[in-house]
Amino acid sequence: MRNIFSVVSCLFLISCEKVITVPIKDAAPQYVINGYITDSENSCRVLIYTTVGFNDTNFETGVSGAIVTVAENDKSPVRLEEVERGLYRANLTGKSGNTYSLRVELDGKIYTAASTMPRKVNIDTLYITERPFLGKTRKFATVEFTDPPQSGNAYRFIQYVNGEPEATVFVTNDTLINGRRVKYDLLVFNDEYTLYKCDQVYVVMQSIDYSNYLFWNSLNQSALGAPQTASPANPLSNIKGGALGHFSAHTISSYNVAVFPDSTCSYPESSLRPELKVWE
Repeated sequence: MRNIFSVVSCLFLISCEKVITVPIKDAAPQYVINGYITDSENSCRVLIYTTVGFNDTNFETGVSGAIVTVAENDKSPVRLEEVERGLYRANLTGKSGNTYSLRVELDGKIYTAASTMPRKVNIDTLYITERPFLGKTRKFATVEFTDPPQSGNAYRFIQYVNGEPEATVFVTNDTLINGRRVKYDLLVFNDEYTLYKCDQVYVVMQSIDYSNYLFWNSLNQSALGAPQTASPANPLSNIKGGALGHFSAHTISSYNVAVFPDSTCSYPESSLRPELKVWE
């Protein structure tokens, strides 16, 4: 009887389970402005879109009709042309040491940002490292570069594997590495992650200013759920006027390498030099 009573009690508890729907209140949409200018020829791009609510099914969020300009130092501003919905571009090439000012006029409001392009730092070499990480032997990319003797440098790395970008934010500054030759491992904190034989790895290194270091570092901290962050928050933006996002004037250096290649490996052209996107 005791066993029968236990079974009946369990059935009763199961039958009393109730699905609870937690109401999620959507925040008001906000503009997001992501833009950059680099030392590559004709590289100025600005992407403008809006945030979407949790339950929103409309993901066509590019914003048309903005007046977007970029000015170099004290020169006259250059207006960017909208080439597709929400994407604006101009044939401008940045130069280290110059300051670039972004101005966006949209729906009667003005949004501004400024960024100074740092000194260019190149990747010296890129290779594959294999060693234990997170309890397993893994393969990952290692970048070597030489940090200049002047302090205050910061870097962001974008990794593509077989033409596809890795979502991890790789960012560092020279607080502990000033003036040194640096080995920087592109570690991905994922239990299943590793590079595989024949993978084609393409890495872009950006020399970024401090405001953009704060943006990417705060985004990285929120993504990793660092102990010092009480709750998820928007990254620190250098856009003034109430929009999210960032504007960056940075130099770029790139390098590609294959993972332990041999005659069995083959590579499509897209994996050797992927197309870079404005939001990356």
